Amino acid sequence: MSEVRVENCDVQRDEQSSNEERALSVFASERNEDLTALGFVLVVVFFVLLFTKWLA
Repeated sequence: MSEVRVENCDVQRDEQSSNEERALSVFASERNEDLTALGFVLVVVFFVLLFTKWLA
């Protein structure tokens, strides 16, 4: 069996916390962006329902 050597695996606290903040910032969103996305989804759903009603 081969041994796996792990070197330099010390993760400093401040670096880890900054990485966690960067990862969580992906999920952070502004209220205006949320409202824009909601409006876009409502318009798309309206058109999909409208055209499927016409085509059916």
